[in-house]
Amino acid sequence: MPEPLGEAGIGLVRPLASLTNLTTLFLDSNQISDISPLASLTSLNTLSLFDNEISNISPLSSLTNLKTLSLSNNQISDISPLSSLSNLTWLALGNNQISNVSPLESLSALAWLTLFENQITDISPLASLVNLKNLSLGNNQISDISPLASLLNLTELFLFNNEVSDISHLESLTNLNWLDLFNNPVSEIRPLRLLTNLTSPDLRGNPITQKNCPVKPESVCRF
Repeated sequence: MPEPLGEAGIGLVRPLASLTNLTTLFLDSNQISDISPLASLTSLNTLSLFDNEISNISPLSSLTNLKTLSLSNNQISDISPLSSLSNLTWLALGNNQISNVSPLESLSALAWLTLFENQITDISPLASLVNLKNLSLGNNQISDISPLASLLNLTELFLFNNEVSDISHLESLTNLNWLDLFNNPVSEIRPLRLLTNLTSPDLRGNPITQKNCPVKPESVCRF
């Protein structure tokens, strides 16, 4: 098991550039801003850079063997270098400055994706990610969730603190067992009636006109 280098006060990763056989690297909670020396680590399949000071992720475009990548809690706005990482199955991008998610459109192997706490309004590029099982989009400015209708494998969906009012496009997501709609302008929840696998839908903070739980047992709904 590789030793994690998290919370080690690391600012420079240049000494790692020669470790070209590395397959797993954890560098969470440091002061790293320049990741260019990591471009040579093409054997990596797991890389975690959670909670650093990274804004430029261009060096990651060469790491095409990556399957797991954590970049949450950084200062990233441009994620276009990720478009070449077609083997990714797990990607964390929460708490950044991302508004354009179109570079993710080609990452069809993704099963787990988190994009909470960004500046996203348009999620149409995510419609092609049909293998997604877990998707987190909380704390953005999303109103139109129609692109999610094609994500039939979703089991967990987080949409808290957005601007969603129409949830009719969720009707097709019959594999959902967890749905978080906390704090949106949703008034009509009847579209959830077909989602019979839901265990505890969070509907709090919505102006729901009739608080009748559309799934059984009715006690599972949180209003």
